[in-house]
Amino acid sequence: MVLLRPAESPSEPPRVLLLERPNLAAFAPGTQVFPGGSVDPADRDPGWSRLLPSWSDRGRDPRAPLALRLAAVRETYEEAGVLLGRHRDGSRPTAEDIERLSSVRAQMRAGRADQFRVGLAAADLVPDVEELIFCAHWITPSGLPRRFDTRFFLTPWPLGQEPQPDPLGEHISLRWAAPSIALEEARQGRCQLLPPTRAVLEELATAHSVEDAMARAREARVETIQPRLEDVTEERYPGLDVSRLHRE
Repeated sequence: MVLLRPAESPSEPPRVLLLERPNLAAFAPGTQVFPGGSVDPADRDPGWSRLLPSWSDRGRDPRAPLALRLAAVRETYEEAGVLLGRHRDGSRPTAEDIERLSSVRAQMRAGRADQFRVGLAAADLVPDVEELIFCAHWITPSGLPRRFDTRFFLTPWPLGQEPQPDPLGEHISLRWAAPSIALEEARQGRCQLLPPTRAVLEELATAHSVEDAMARAREARVETIQPRLEDVTEERYPGLDVSRLHRE
């Protein structure tokens, strides 16, 4: 999930949320990434149709169906504590709503992904899947020990909610960064960015505002990208420690 928030100064580009993975992580240790994770069977539960009766995958990009959107919303809440949801009247969750759902987040972190739907229904909230713009699709090169077929979604940060540190260690730090600054840090070797993260940041680096970034993403055509392993080099991606990608 690519979360965008306005900069403090209107003349500055928007900021994006980046999480830093632990150095001992099994995949891509020490890299800075967007919130996210894997689709769970609970994301395909037919019960979601009762919360989202008007949603249909028909006519939409088949690479970004409802189950993936739900996984993105769920993982963003589980990993970063940011809830992308609304009441049925369109209003955003209140601080009291977020507090009441804290126990649901704890259950999710204990492996109960099914509690996300239950908790939202009890709070009369629905996941804000309509606000997610499918903006990128990357498949890990063949030959790496861990491979992923990853879809990226762009959405505005919900005003008033601040990302939360991860007590279970899925990330060791988080920050809001200007895309161009994160890219420059990567070129200097001061942060690690995987090729998909870098590509998304490059698209966002020229946006003038959150609204501008969202409008561009709506109009863009999403290509499925699967680089060859031999093309993922430190020369092509300055500052990237390629050896980390090959660790089990």
